[in-house]
Amino acid sequence: MKKLLALLLTMGMIASLAACGSGSAPASSGQEPQKEETPAAEAEAEETEAVQEDAAAAATQPAAAQTAAAIDKIVFGTNAEFPPFEFVSSTGGAIGEFDGIDMAIAKKMGEDLGAEVSINNIEFDSLLIALQNGQIDAVIAGMTVTEERKQSVDFTTPYYTATQVMITKEDSDIQKATDMEGKTIAVIQGYTGEISVKKLGYEYESFKKGTDAILELINGKADVVVIDSATAQKYITDNPGLKIVEDPDQFESEEYAIAVKKGNTQLLDALNAEIEKMLADNYIAELGDQYAVSE
Repeated sequence: MKKLLALLLTMGMIASLAACGSGSAPASSGQEPQKEETPAAEAEAEETEAVQEDAAAAATQPAAAQTAAAIDKIVFGTNAEFPPFEFVSSTGGAIGEFDGIDMAIAKKMGEDLGAEVSINNIEFDSLLIALQNGQIDAVIAGMTVTEERKQSVDFTTPYYTATQVMITKEDSDIQKATDMEGKTIAVIQGYTGEISVKKLGYEYESFKKGTDAILELINGKADVVVIDSATAQKYITDNPGLKIVEDPDQFESEEYAIAVKKGNTQLLDALNAEIEKMLADNYIAELGDQYAVSE
């Protein structure tokens, strides 16, 4: 009887111990244990996030805004014989000694883009050669956009509209373009006026400078000068006794733009953005008023 009682007590104790052991095992939650981040890992995560934010901000900016920051210098080529767009001023101009509408435009572009701007004064018919050879970055010279020129360079958005006119003495009998036939016609080499007279089939004499052509007219060695309207207005203002003769049937309107080397989209985009802003602000129109009466 005592042996049976002892056996029952022993079995009870074993059962009790087994129950306690099973209750002490942790329950499975189905989640991975959390890892503690180190300071180095946190810094790396913050840096990655900052890079992603910068990239997202850049993507929302216009292309010109993204490329303009890389433009730190622009060498413009011009022919400073085309007032009021470009000329040499004895009292100092917008950029060094060079002044005029185009020079003021170039100066403002440099200021807005944070770029250093310089001027290379070149004969007009050599400007596109200089551009293609890398001597200059862009041409700003009252240059008319033509299909022929577009094959060798890229043009910006046009910033000025003009037309060809005739300058004669006040007592001249020239009233339209066809009246120039048989007359002594003066043009400026490479200018649109030369192209226009050539299309009419008339003989002409070309000059490298507008002032030289006007002197021929004043001195009676030429009967008429064919040139752009804005420049013609400047010349008759400075030289009493001359007048402008228009012929819209023969001389169509034309557009001035800045030329850049073909494929230079970085500079082209930046200049286009500037031109569009200036046109929207009427800045170029104000320059036209300013330089219409300046020397």
